Amino acid sequence: MMKKSVLAMMGLILPVAVLACSQPKSEVAAQTSADAQVQPATAERAKGLWIDVRSAEEYSEGHLSNTINIAHTQIGEQIASVAPNKDEPIHLYCRSGRRAEAALQTLKSMGYTNVTNHGAYDDLVKQGLK
Repeated sequence: MMKKSVLAMMGLILPVAVLACSQPKSEVAAQTSADAQVQPATAERAKGLWIDVRSAEEYSEGHLSNTINIAHTQIGEQIASVAPNKDEPIHLYCRSGRRAEAALQTLKSMGYTNVTNHGAYDDLVKQGLK
């Protein structure tokens, strides 16, 4: 069984290695340079409503621009006033991602269909979001 897995992996790896070796070094170097300049997909802010689900105190200490603050404990009560369309993209973040996940689960249970947990505020800032 192990031989079969190793051979299967080699079958996947070998064509890639052959492809890389078949290209002139200048093309491989150009691809590597181009790949290194690519920003993470999340560096461009996704369209939709962005909600910081941290406390008001945390929000006042720093937050992404053009976001609103609704504490994760209040999301169920307040979401309809800012997002009546349950199919609208909603993007959540907090300090670590835990509260954003709790808010995401609340919204899904309420019928919201397009909700994303983007995790930690500091990580989003490091990725270039402001």
